[in-house]
Amino acid sequence: MSSPESTSPALPSSEPSQRARVHAARSEWLLLVACALGLTALYFHRVPLTGEMFSERDSLHVYLPVFHYWREAVLAGRFPEWLTLDGFGQPYAGTLVVAPFHPSKLLYLLLSLDQAFNANILLCFPVALLGGYALTRLWEVPRPGAFLAGMAYAFSGYLVCITNNLCYLMAAATVPWALWASERQLRAPGPGRLLLAGALLALVLFAGDVQAFCVTYGLVVLLALSGPAVAQRSRLLAMLGVLGVGTLLAAPQLFSSVALMGTAEAGGRTLDIAQEFSLHPLRLLEPLLGPYLVFPEQVPEASRAVVIKLAPSGFASFWVSSIHLGVPVLLLAGAGAWRHRRSRTLWLWGSVWLLALGLSLGDALPLYGAAYAWVPPWRVFRYPSKLVPFLGLGVCFLAALGWKGVFQGEARRAFLRLAVTVVVGCLVLAAAERWGQAFTSGLLVPRWPEMPEDLRELLSSRFVIVCLVASAGAALCGGGMLQPRWSAGVLLVTQFVSSAVASEGLYELLTPEVLSTPPPFVEEILARPRVEERVPVRVASHYDVAGLTSKIEGLDPLQRRSLGSVQTLMPDTPGLWGLESAEVHLPGGSRRVRAIVKEVTPWFLVRAPLFSVAYSVHPVMEWKPLEAAGRKLVGADASLGAVMVEHPGVLPRVFLANARCVDSYETAMPLLEDTLVRSGRVALVECGAAGPGLATGDTSAVGGQVRVERYEAESLVFEVESPRDAVLVVNDAWFPGWTASVDGVEAPILPANVAVRAVPVKAGRHQVTMVYRDLPARWGLGVSALTFLGLLGMVVARGRRARSA
Repeated sequence: MSSPESTSPALPSSEPSQRARVHAARSEWLLLVACALGLTALYFHRVPLTGEMFSERDSLHVYLPVFHYWREAVLAGRFPEWLTLDGFGQPYAGTLVVAPFHPSKLLYLLLSLDQAFNANILLCFPVALLGGYALTRLWEVPRPGAFLAGMAYAFSGYLVCITNNLCYLMAAATVPWALWASERQLRAPGPGRLLLAGALLALVLFAGDVQAFCVTYGLVVLLALSGPAVAQRSRLLAMLGVLGVGTLLAAPQLFSSVALMGTAEAGGRTLDIAQEFSLHPLRLLEPLLGPYLVFPEQVPEASRAVVIKLAPSGFASFWVSSIHLGVPVLLLAGAGAWRHRRSRTLWLWGSVWLLALGLSLGDALPLYGAAYAWVPPWRVFRYPSKLVPFLGLGVCFLAALGWKGVFQGEARRAFLRLAVTVVVGCLVLAAAERWGQAFTSGLLVPRWPEMPEDLRELLSSRFVIVCLVASAGAALCGGGMLQPRWSAGVLLVTQFVSSAVASEGLYELLTPEVLSTPPPFVEEILARPRVEERVPVRVASHYDVAGLTSKIEGLDPLQRRSLGSVQTLMPDTPGLWGLESAEVHLPGGSRRVRAIVKEVTPWFLVRAPLFSVAYSVHPVMEWKPLEAAGRKLVGADASLGAVMVEHPGVLPRVFLANARCVDSYETAMPLLEDTLVRSGRVALVECGAAGPGLATGDTSAVGGQVRVERYEAESLVFEVESPRDAVLVVNDAWFPGWTASVDGVEAPILPANVAVRAVPVKAGRHQVTMVYRDLPARWGLGVSALTFLGLLGMVVARGRRARSA
């Protein structure tokens, strides 16, 4: 080697080649992004062609109303900390499923509500595709194989159907990127990579899915354990850093959610609730064949009957209508498993995959019940089907490794053997059903002996068709593999087409006019005079659109039901027009409020007026008992079979009452039916240390006057004039984080009437102020910001040192 003073010719600079590599990588990713966006536009072509928006299930019931609420608040100059439109109110940041800290919220400031919602959903698919691509490329999978793996994951039946529940879609789309960034940090630690990995892990939680966040953490641990033995120690240390930074960056969501654990009641409150939406064993052939137990083109009663009688799931519907993956990706995964069959890493990951599969089956196996009983943190989770995208991601990753083996020749024969097996097996299944009803009569009819013959024929023909389609797909893949020049293209095209054929028709759209056109019941409410214009009207609904059979020209049955849910004020659709829904639909709702509304009959016939519920919607069959209880009919819709009633004796949102001290809300529950309580003369207050001075024993009406000066989400101001000592009752949910002052002097906020707030006031004139501040979320934002800025500073300093060197 020459000394620095050597006169030998200098080596040519590597800068041009470095620039060329950067340019090539940039060009590659631009092409990939264009392809991912193009495939998404092609797959979801109905969205731009119809101008409609995603509308199924929680899209209308949760996300659109809450995102409208967030948008209006931010445009008015405040970041919402209190969410008023559900269950008497709840902390906004603690309502995890509405993704309060996710950056996708910026879309709702730039676009109209329906356009932003569509963009939010559609962007998840190229993100998922590119994440799968980037992850598998770390294992030197050829580009076409990595693209197929990402495409199979992005357009899997689960992701397509979970467009009805945005938070789980965003989380599933982010997981591959979080694993990609974590693996890069495990291989070559650095502050920049650490920041990126932690940020992407935090984004999984910010998407609104705590279970996906925890499972992804577990997968990062597995990644650390799966590396070379010589690098085990460094990978474990890097893993601790990644998980630690991810936790710190996710602090706003973690802090606010943990703070609710003593007050809210989310997750699997019982084992039965936790196991709702289990993956039924009858669906285990769906990844290969596609959905054969749902009929999107038929009347939905058929699918509903199948779920109830044959494959019970939560709320008489599947969590997702399809868990299809596709023939090509499964053949490649099988080839990958064959190629790596002696790998200890494969056996490790395979064991975890089987564990996740067992858990996803829920009540079909004792495994989920054992986890619920013996692992207390697991009780936070519910709905076993939410593990399905992790199963799909594992199959797609193995398929990418299989592609590598097949096109290098090591697993080519295994692929062809599997293709032949699938062709023959699917043909045998189709023939056995066509001529022997092996599937319907052998498996389904014994579970439902009274199955209508027309439904059995429908199930039979559906099963035969999906078997024949899968057989044709396997034959196409096998035949393509015999033509090396076309094999990659055949696999890619077959994968996309099979995904589209199986699941494209399973996402639901509806005209965005539903967001700007108040339904008749809402128009009736808004047209009626109110005592206090500043205070939103609180409503309730006991209508179930599952029984809706009326038709509207131009709408399919599923669209009709979505429209019906808006027309009948099902939670939380009233929030679209500034109304509040009394029911607790969101997971951050108070357990006290849940206790009040849980029992339907006492809630609607006795308790609702006590908590300022002015109107409620019911099926027409409930009108007679409602009329007998003194409810007044204010609207009816014959096409829906629904009536809207007005509740007599509705208490105002804010009023003065005498305090009657109780020990706990459990003690107060049976006392809510007391006439003195229902009339508002007495409030059941958990007095605590203030007891001796609060309960005077007086039961006559307090009288006095309460004037609402301000009634905003996080700030309430009242002018109160009371003839004697009393409590000011505010019929909104009691939660930690609210503070009160009377004439500028701090005052306690006590739980009253089980679930709402009371502030003691002395006789005379006073100004009472209530303010809500989500301190856990604010502290969490500080921790997250300090972590981000600290790591960013390390990245900048390291870059400067590298340039100076």
